[in-house]
Amino acid sequence: MGAMESLKLAIVRRKLLSNRVSADSYNPLEEWIRIKAQITAKGNKELRGRIGRDLSNITRDEFEEYQLFRFREQMRYVEENAPFYREHFKNAGVRPENIRTYEDLEKVPFTYPEDLAKEPMYFMAVSRSKTVREFTTTGTTGTRKVIGYTLGDLISKIDIVAAALKGIGMTPKDSLHIMFPAVSAWDPSIMMAGACKIAGYGSSTCSDPDIEMQMKVMKESNSTYIIGLPSFIHRVTVLMGSGADLRTLGIRKIISTSEPLSENMRSSLEDAWGCKVLDVWGMTEFGLACAVECDEQDGLHTDEANLLFEVIDPDSGKHVPYGTVGELVVSSLTAEATPVLRYRTRDMCALIAPPCKCGARFGVKLKKPEGRMDLQFKVGLGYKVYPLLFDNAMHSDPSVVDYALKITKEGFKDVLTFEVESAKAGEGLAERLINAVSEIPEIKDGIADDLIDIPRVTFAASDKKYEPKAKKIIDLRDL
Repeated sequence: MGAMESLKLAIVRRKLLSNRVSADSYNPLEEWIRIKAQITAKGNKELRGRIGRDLSNITRDEFEEYQLFRFREQMRYVEENAPFYREHFKNAGVRPENIRTYEDLEKVPFTYPEDLAKEPMYFMAVSRSKTVREFTTTGTTGTRKVIGYTLGDLISKIDIVAAALKGIGMTPKDSLHIMFPAVSAWDPSIMMAGACKIAGYGSSTCSDPDIEMQMKVMKESNSTYIIGLPSFIHRVTVLMGSGADLRTLGIRKIISTSEPLSENMRSSLEDAWGCKVLDVWGMTEFGLACAVECDEQDGLHTDEANLLFEVIDPDSGKHVPYGTVGELVVSSLTAEATPVLRYRTRDMCALIAPPCKCGARFGVKLKKPEGRMDLQFKVGLGYKVYPLLFDNAMHSDPSVVDYALKITKEGFKDVLTFEVESAKAGEGLAERLINAVSEIPEIKDGIADDLIDIPRVTFAASDKKYEPKAKKIIDLRDL
């Protein structure tokens, strides 16, 4: 590393609030959020008048005042700098000063993924010359969106990643193995490796599905943590068979991100690697890492310093109480390049009120998302099915590498055919999987109604090319 690069790295590290979190912090992630709220309060008379200066024992009510202040400031920022929101707010007749309570958020019109995809440059609040990175994403729905990041945006995201890694137990002595497949225009490996370098953690990256190559890189790098797509990690784990004892690598934790993690897949990975598997929820629109599980594995702790989370009834658009499943709506609070407010994510989940058994005191958690509204299909008497509904059934057998579901129609019955990739296609596997799927309430009721046929299973070669974020359900019915 050259002298100039070392100097730049030192300057960036000095800006990280995560470095102010003490080693004996009660909860590093929440402590980082508290520090950010306290700095904001010290620098603003309006907020300081509402919540004071000393936030060492910040309450939930005080923290919500911080979030509402940030939301108003973000509204003012986008109204002045982002053409989309200037027109959006004008048409709705809403002003930043109208937002004083959590309920007032309902006055602000929603932003939809289609809005961002249609005119991404209308969301840009800075000139292209000030963006240092742009990510292109089609997510899980195929809708292409472009998200810009300023240097400040990247430092803020690196800061939260560093705090989250510290929160799950990483120290400068640890090394993170980054295990994503190589994908053009969507490469979280770059973000994670950069975050580790700046935060002072070791890291290694390997996109090869070959288990021997993965183990070689991990051993050479003395990896102690892994992060990656659960389907990719699971694929490598299953295909290695009995060729290696993964527990001997000494991996302390696996972080699953960018895809839903079924509980059966979690259990299979924890058994194979001998460590906890923690889930992460995120969207490229908000910087990938937005919420992470703690060791309690009972909900995901959210980045509430930079993001505001709401859960609404998808039909009425009104807020639902804590614990009630609805559609997740997210707003950026500090974004500079591409701020997005009241963004309908299409993810179905619930908010969990504090505290948490891990020691977190004031932060809201997300209940693990149950599925996406835009990936739902109806079968039988209108029963809604989505990939996560079938994941547990399909991964009830540890030999299953992956699967895809094709829905067809024969007469008046819907037919569900699962194409399963498995290292052990025989030994009664098809029957076990059919039985597991048939016990899912929506499918069981459909079979009883005589509107869904007994599920079918076919097998694909276990060496097929891996496709990240491939469609799990393909509807071939002529509707």
